[in-house]
Parts: sequence; C-alpha cells; structure tokens
Amino acid sequence: MKKFNKTEAKEIGNGLKINWDKISLDEFITGLNVELEHGAIHSVTNVTNNDGKLTGEIALAHLNEFPDYYTRLKKMEKEATDHLKNKG
Repeated sequence: MKKFNKTEAKEIGNGLKINWDKISLDEFITGLNVELEHGAIHSVTNVTNNDGKLTGEIALAHLNEFPDYYTRLKKMEKEATDHLKNKG
C-alpha cells in the first residue's frame, strides 16, 4: 500500500506553496497518508489515483480549516470506535 514519506511530503508541500510556519510537516504527512483513501485503494472512490499533488490539495484544504485537522480526526475516530464498541 502506498505511503508518503517525509521527503515526498516536503516536495509536494513546497509545490503547493505551504507555509511551514503555519502547517507542520508531520501533520501534512499524516494528511497525505489519510487522504490516500481517495486514491487507488478504493476503485469506486478513486479520485486521485494516489497522485501526490491531488492528495496534497485535499490534505491542505483540511489543514487550512484547522492546522491540527488530522490530530483531531484521529481523536474523533477513536471516540467513535470506542462508542460503537460500548454500544453493542
């Protein structure tokens, strides 16, 4: 399965003119790897075909809303999983 590394993320982010003073590289790397869900892993919902620039644009859109978007997303997904486990 595709995963973006730090070097690739920095290159993609620089191409998107990310201000690294406002968005952390680690958060962007996480975003790139999360947004691969819109890539080749799911043929029905493949809109990026794992393209770095397109995937980066999706991640950046979320990070422009909240610079810690993916940290928040991870927390929310854990809470939802825990809730569903306790519900059944």
